Amino acid sequence: MRYKIQVSDEFHLSRLDLFLKSQAGEDLSRTVVQRWIEEGWVTNETKNELSTKNGSKVLLGEEYSIDIKERPPSRLEPIPMDIPILWEEDEFLIIHKKPGISCHQGPGDDTPSLVNGLLYQFQNLSQAGGVNRPGIVHRLDKPTEGVLVVAKTDRAHVALSRLFQERKIEKEYLAWTLQSPPDAQGSIRLPIGRHPVERIKMAVREDGRPSVTHYETQEIVHTATGRKYSMVKLNLETGRTHQIRVHLQKLGCPVVGDSLYSRSAKEYDSFGLLLLSRKLAFDHPFDPGKRIDVSIDLPERFKVFSKKCRVY
Repeated sequence: MRYKIQVSDEFHLSRLDLFLKSQAGEDLSRTVVQRWIEEGWVTNETKNELSTKNGSKVLLGEEYSIDIKERPPSRLEPIPMDIPILWEEDEFLIIHKKPGISCHQGPGDDTPSLVNGLLYQFQNLSQAGGVNRPGIVHRLDKPTEGVLVVAKTDRAHVALSRLFQERKIEKEYLAWTLQSPPDAQGSIRLPIGRHPVERIKMAVREDGRPSVTHYETQEIVHTATGRKYSMVKLNLETGRTHQIRVHLQKLGCPVVGDSLYSRSAKEYDSFGLLLLSRKLAFDHPFDPGKRIDVSIDLPERFKVFSKKCRVY
């Protein structure tokens, strides 16, 4: 798998590892990116030479490629991990995924994922999603926190996947944004596809997949220095990769702390990405008439930001 990226103004004379990390997304750590460089996976296409020094400086306009080697089938190891359980039955459960952990490992990344933690806590998980993704029915981005469904049996995996595909699962999110949407409430109907240049990102594009996000502004904070932040509630009609983050950026109000879609993300490093999967609700797949409705309270970092942002 090969990615190609070009150095823009903001990264001129940056360290190579920092530049590549900024383009690789939150799912990969700086340590993983440094390993890519040291193992000869990175090429300076402009100079037609391998780049093997993490601290070398990149120049405006240079193009780099990353040849990510396919990992052999992994032996998934159980690893102790804090995974709060919100709902549990014989065939599936609902958990609170913490921020900063991937749902499963990606190409070139062997850091522990949620799957490792699930294997430590549960003897049986579904295999319908593939041997390297036991139990994973749907996913949240690495920096996104919140409610997530996990299947224990293949029967549950298939049934829950069908509910997602048929849009029969209510998905509610909360996000702090920079600025605010143009209207107090509305729907964003913009197709999303892979970014044409920065392949780690997604983007609104005409040939993308139909994507619909409904939103309602809950609160707007005007600071003493003239800044504006908003708490926005969102409901997903579709579930595209980075959908909320891309749609809000397109409206001019990116999620606070979004290192992929907001240039000011570093200013909010102490809070992380302020996007929360707050609630999932759906009819029980095997028990007619039973409704499952699971939600979590605002995490402490959201509450701290709510107080601190007023004096920014």
